[in-house]
Amino acid sequence: MLGIGGGLFGFAALFYFAAEYEHMSGWKWALASVAVTTAVKGLFPGSFIFVLPAQFGLFLVLWWAHTKNQAQRDVEREQRQKDSVRERQQRVSRAREETAANTDFVAQEREREATAAAALKERQERVRLAREQREREERDMGKGTGT
Repeated sequence: MLGIGGGLFGFAALFYFAAEYEHMSGWKWALASVAVTTAVKGLFPGSFIFVLPAQFGLFLVLWWAHTKNQAQRDVEREQRQKDSVRERQQRVSRAREETAANTDFVAQEREREATAAAALKERQERVRLAREQREREERDMGKGTGT
């Protein structure tokens, strides 16, 4: 009796660790192995020889499920990479837009400062010209009254 229980739990442990290694639910595969073993033992009592092909068939199902699971993970990984690239591109374009807006603002500010500086310089020049004109007139008047 120990041989039957040992074989039952031996296959279950094998499937559990194989499934866990492949990033699948190990306890489900272990239960499936126990179910296959008990079903074969119930249908063909006393013949262990039919358990091996049934467990091999379950192993093929495990392999197929692993392949399908791996393909799905690859698709999800590619989608995450595409999302990541798209997000990075959006961040870069947002940063460029902000930089352009800041550059435009800085350029406008510089333009305003240059306009204000030019206006100040023009006022100072007019004041200087007006002062020189007044000084000339005062000199001319002083010459005209002194002679």
